[in-house]
Amino acid sequence: MIEVYMKKAIDIANRGSGFVNPDPLVGAILVKNEKIVGQGWYKFFGSERAEVMAIKSAGEDTRDSELFINIEPEIDEKYDEYISFILNSGIKRIYIGIPNPRVGRGGKAEEVFKPLGIEIEYGVLKNECEELNEIYTHYINTGTPFVFTKWAMTLDGKLASRTGDSKWISSEKSLEFVHHLRQRVAAIMVGENTVRLDNPLLTTRLEGVVISNPLRVIVSKYGDIPLNSNILKVDANTRTLIIASEKIAIEKEVELKNYGVDIIKLRERQGKIQFEDIVKALGERNIDSLYIEGGSSLLASAFESRVVNKVYAAIAPKIIGGKDAITPVGGVGIEKMNDAIRLSRVTHQIIGDDVIFKGYI
Repeated sequence: MIEVYMKKAIDIANRGSGFVNPDPLVGAILVKNEKIVGQGWYKFFGSERAEVMAIKSAGEDTRDSELFINIEPEIDEKYDEYISFILNSGIKRIYIGIPNPRVGRGGKAEEVFKPLGIEIEYGVLKNECEELNEIYTHYINTGTPFVFTKWAMTLDGKLASRTGDSKWISSEKSLEFVHHLRQRVAAIMVGENTVRLDNPLLTTRLEGVVISNPLRVIVSKYGDIPLNSNILKVDANTRTLIIASEKIAIEKEVELKNYGVDIIKLRERQGKIQFEDIVKALGERNIDSLYIEGGSSLLASAFESRVVNKVYAAIAPKIIGGKDAITPVGGVGIEKMNDAIRLSRVTHQIIGDDVIFKGYI
């Protein structure tokens, strides 16, 4: 049952997706006499701790209960009020999915609580808990966003037809999967060509959940974006950031800012904006995660810069054909197979008619 309770903590932690960045997703389950008596999750950045919420929600005597939490709480001897609250609850044991991944912070719960009579056990559903907070772990230790890509392609490896038509390669259920990815991240990115061809909204559209729209990031060296583009429609729930060159015309910069968008100007190196500079600039803005949705030239630049951490690829049972049809990753490409970027920890799942592969770099 230990793993069952931790799985519930993971599930409830996901309710904070899109709202807690750049903090971790945290879920807590309180169990007494093999019965769940309380639960809590970290709801939004700066909100009440998940474990405190779980204890408060129990509504009965919590003495001799057990707490399940997916990630070790931030704690040390300075947290007197928090430590007293945990002690006064009478919890006898705390199961923790993973230690605090912040450098030098792992194991603090055991250091603090074990001498006070509370048993601590780490490593329950370790792999699942690590993946849940891979964004947080990466960001706090590098200062740059965790970057992942996702594309949908046909069986013959095409992203779109030779005319650029790509609506829709994926099944409806696979498209819903995309919106769950958008809900999870702080920012979503496309290039200016995708804006011109597809005029995307880049918003999250899901039923039955509170929506969190990621920051829309557009890479456009000189701001050459049609003024009727959906991404220029900015309000309290949809924000847009344009990554441009320092050489962008002042008139174009003013014009775009009049639409309510923000602009980061970066120095060109070797005639283009480098992805290393982009992720550094986003990290400085507390953007902990970046989902690159395309197109092929932008994806090529990201892979060439070695900034991608995770890849999703949806393969649809369709064939386009044609040597001029667009492939997911453009650019020059490699010369020898030994130079190919290799993925590790590869898994797959079937969603609708599509097969979605997931792997890490």
